[in-house]
Amino acid sequence: LGTYMASVHTNSPFHTMSLAKQSKHSAPQSRHLMSQRTVPAGLALRTVVLLGDVGVGKSSLVEKITGLTGLSSGCSQSFTRQSRLFVNSRMGLQIVDTPGTNSMADKLEHNVWIAHALNYSPVSLILLMTKADTRIDNTIDDVRTYAERFQDLSDILGVCVSHMDTVAWSQQEFLRCLRSELGIDSAAFVGKHTSGQTVLSDIVAMCKAPQDFAINSNNFLKFFKISNNNVKILKTIRDEVAAFQTIHRDFSEYLRAQSGQDKVDLVFEFQTFMTDQIYKSQQRVSEANSFTYMGPNAASEVGHLANLTNQLRSVLTDVRTMALGYQNSAGISDLRRCPHCGTVWAKIEGCDGATTCGNRMKRFDGRFDSLANFSFQFDGQKLRIIKTGSRRVSHTSSSSPSRGAGFGACIAW
Repeated sequence: LGTYMASVHTNSPFHTMSLAKQSKHSAPQSRHLMSQRTVPAGLALRTVVLLGDVGVGKSSLVEKITGLTGLSSGCSQSFTRQSRLFVNSRMGLQIVDTPGTNSMADKLEHNVWIAHALNYSPVSLILLMTKADTRIDNTIDDVRTYAERFQDLSDILGVCVSHMDTVAWSQQEFLRCLRSELGIDSAAFVGKHTSGQTVLSDIVAMCKAPQDFAINSNNFLKFFKISNNNVKILKTIRDEVAAFQTIHRDFSEYLRAQSGQDKVDLVFEFQTFMTDQIYKSQQRVSEANSFTYMGPNAASEVGHLANLTNQLRSVLTDVRTMALGYQNSAGISDLRRCPHCGTVWAKIEGCDGATTCGNRMKRFDGRFDSLANFSFQFDGQKLRIIKTGSRRVSHTSSSSPSRGAGFGACIAW
């Protein structure tokens, strides 16, 4: 890994290397190799990362535009098993060929290679590769799968359609569908007789201003699907998501009949209840499918659980948005964190300036002098919400000898 490999086609303007498993934040072994090549003054390297399923023609595209051979294969399973970098110094362009994201074998390993390719340097274009299907709808759906998964990076998404010589529909027809369905305006098209220079020019035209981002342990499972398609597991997940949606729908109907402070308290208590339900859903799916998170199936099991969690959090988004709205109207969006102990405070009285972390108010915050309590019961079909009572918010005297929260150091509001 990381060793320089001489071009197998001496006339090609591209140089190739294996992309070592390091990012722009790591020791720049491979980057040093690239820096030895001359790039025209004022022309920064633009990075294009190829992304797509196994067998859609990513490596064949690289062969076409570089003039290299032996990169692609007609074998039954994924042929490309690591990310490879191809640099054209004269054009200031580097193209990264990646493994298929949906490989049956070594799926986690392949997707880690793709994540590394995206982390390697600022990216000017993520080129979504798809294979032209007889039905244009199927080709659009293939693009949609990746466009939705990488929607946070939509500014640098592009599309390339291979095998165009096998279909009857035109480039213009595909572009109209692509624009209306996904809002993507441009694409490159490749057929058996398409010249490498034509494709290369189309790719360069789609490049945008480079974006620097990091795919890490926190967001890896958002971008990459490493679970298998076990029907039983997928059904368990669908059932949990459907139950979650039913709970949310019943809550929304109940909420419309509420008013005043009870409505505010209900939203916050429901948000807590639903957050807890996500954890319980994870437990049920794990137990129903005997997940151990060990051995050869560990990555797939983690992927299934991430898929479940992402869908449940999506349902909860509007509840959290509603809660944020109530927080803003309550005046607690203006918060400060103590630089000494990290405690977060809201200012209820007084003026701006110096204060003490944990300084008690001299008067009672009477905006919310009582809090309503609710219980939530779901029997698998219907959510029942019951107001169990209210509790008064007690006022602790500032002269109380008991020690309150806070570091006691001076902070500037």
